[in-house]
Amino acid sequence: MYTWLPLVSAADVARLTQHIDREYAPAVVAQKIADGLSGAVKAILIERNYIDKDYRSTYYNFYSHKGLRYRPDCVRLHFFDQTVTFDEPRLNLATSDITGSLTDHYFGFMVLRPTGINTIGRSVLTPDIRKGASRYTITAPHKVHLLGNRLVIHGFPSMDQHIDIAVCAHVACWSILRHYSERFSSYREYLTHEITLLAQQFDPGGINPSRGLALSQAERIFQAASTYPLIVARELKNKNDVSFYRQLAAYVDSGLPLFAAVHNKGHAMAVVGYDWRAPLKTGVPGMRYAWDEVEKLGIVDDNHLPYLSIPVDGGVYSAKDIDSFIVALPEKVFYPADAIDKLVPTLFKLGNFLQLPPAEQTIIRYFITTSSALREFVRSHASEFDRQLIEAVMKLPFAQFLWVVEFATEKQWEVRQISGRAIVDATASLTESYPFWIFHGLRRALVFGRYAVSVDFKKDMGVLDMADLGHGGFTRWDRNLRPTQTK
Repeated sequence: MYTWLPLVSAADVARLTQHIDREYAPAVVAQKIADGLSGAVKAILIERNYIDKDYRSTYYNFYSHKGLRYRPDCVRLHFFDQTVTFDEPRLNLATSDITGSLTDHYFGFMVLRPTGINTIGRSVLTPDIRKGASRYTITAPHKVHLLGNRLVIHGFPSMDQHIDIAVCAHVACWSILRHYSERFSSYREYLTHEITLLAQQFDPGGINPSRGLALSQAERIFQAASTYPLIVARELKNKNDVSFYRQLAAYVDSGLPLFAAVHNKGHAMAVVGYDWRAPLKTGVPGMRYAWDEVEKLGIVDDNHLPYLSIPVDGGVYSAKDIDSFIVALPEKVFYPADAIDKLVPTLFKLGNFLQLPPAEQTIIRYFITTSSALREFVRSHASEFDRQLIEAVMKLPFAQFLWVVEFATEKQWEVRQISGRAIVDATASLTESYPFWIFHGLRRALVFGRYAVSVDFKKDMGVLDMADLGHGGFTRWDRNLRPTQTK
């Protein structure tokens, strides 16, 4: 039932064909592994007769009804580093690292379906072993039970499309919703076949899913799964619709994976990460945004192993080919990214008062977080903040979700620092003139209580004059996504 496959050289992965039956397409899988995973993978444990709930959902509702006979069981591959050994007679995994645990040397798993083509099923791999993975990736902890060991892998779920019962759009929906169910306890788990049912008011049978999904059907899936989907579309034929891409970057930077559509190629994928470009020292005045500093997007595309990086422009397809996306928002976010995008330029009216850099020398970044995450961040960087500002952050009755807007000079951006932040109420109304909780620079802050509808925010805001703590900037927030640690 279990076979240990050491990988002494890159060619050894091809030996999967000697241990796995043909209906799992081991040669194709071996080539994808060889091309896509780094040399840090030194062994594969092959687990046969594995019962995969996602494949079973399609097997019982589709494959078992076909004339061609399909097996009901799967193969699962587990990836390890060079410290791990396998005692086959005792079925025992061990690591030579006496200071760590087996989990520390586990890179994730890949399920193989017995469907002959597109056989890679439910998989969770760490981006650390993906060749060319983006620098920052949205991940969640996934528990794996193997031979009595409870392992944890931080990654984003992926699979190949089935073609006949689920296509790229179904897979993108499935991967995002599976991430939500692992990341947040309030969301339930949806299996592959359930995703095909959520897209319709009726059971679509076998043929309709293979014809793909319209954007409205993907929206229906996310709505039926108890999220609050928002569709954002690019201006028609305008690949330089900067507001569209600034919103895309903001939601990804918030840790919210996106269902992205590329209509000119009839394709869909999940956007799950990004790479900052090397700091640009343009010397040319002009306000810039975080999107202007993005070099690549990290995507989960059912045609490739996860964490494929695509450029902002150029190549087979790029970020500029994305013409619309869906963000599955939590219930309590009422103030969308396009409202923040319109609000940001007006904030510089207070720039002199708060001693922010001039607009033409500023890089703007904005993202969603939670009030608890904000308080944790401020507490962990307490030495950077005046005591009065810390007290305000700890005492204000924040809503659960907040927008954070960061302001940085070119020089500060290069060293991961900022000049100030605006904390915006993500539950604010679009008609509000002052949707803030806090807006601060290095030496001065404005505090808005938001205690009642009748409050005159402009008159009743508090002003904090803060002590000079001797630093040239606050630490930039880089905590929503997981940094890739290339191995």
